[in-house]
Amino acid sequence: MQVKPVKNPWETSFENLTRQAGGQAKKVVADVAKTVAADVKQQLTPVQQVEPTAAQQMGVKEVPDEQKKKILTETVRRKKEIEEAIKKAREERLKKEQEVKQTEEKKASFAKASEAKKKEEPIWKKMMKMGSQAERKVNAGG
Repeated sequence: MQVKPVKNPWETSFENLTRQAGGQAKKVVADVAKTVAADVKQQLTPVQQVEPTAAQQMGVKEVPDEQKKKILTETVRRKKEIEEAIKKAREERLKKEQEVKQTEEKKASFAKASEAKKKEEPIWKKMMKMGSQAERKVNAGG
């Protein structure tokens, strides 16, 4: 069994601390130097800052008035076309619904009429329809 020599923990602590702090110090010095350089540059060359318009902030190019008017009229025209198409489609749909309703009503009225006709039929006619075809001929007198 070998015995490891015990190191003094305080012996290398200064080196460890300076090595760790050195990297952070370099970053801080670099950041300070950049900000100071930017401040000096700004003071030496005053630049007029023009505030961007809302259109420029959104990345939209300025459009001349004539083009704006043209775009607006085109937009209005398209909007009217769309509204007309919607209105036409609505009318066609309502027309189809009415046609379906009318056909259903016709069927129902025809069914009622045929039922009423059957009910009005006298008993002797109903009796004539009963039985075979030969019996019908005899009953009809033929």
